[in-house]
Amino acid sequence: MGKLKQTKNYAVPGAPMTQQEFELMVQEADKGPFHSIEKVKEVIDKWKLKNAK
Repeated sequence: MGKLKQTKNYAVPGAPMTQQEFELMVQEADKGPFHSIEKVKEVIDKWKLKNAK
């Protein structure tokens, strides 16, 4: 999986988001990238093998 570019941390409380900002964020997310479930499971399994204790 590629690196994600994040310009804003939505998990940290801050100033309220406007409806327009929210809609723009959703439109941007709709552009992708998207990953298949199989690929995600493969990456998670590799991570588990590497980090299992």
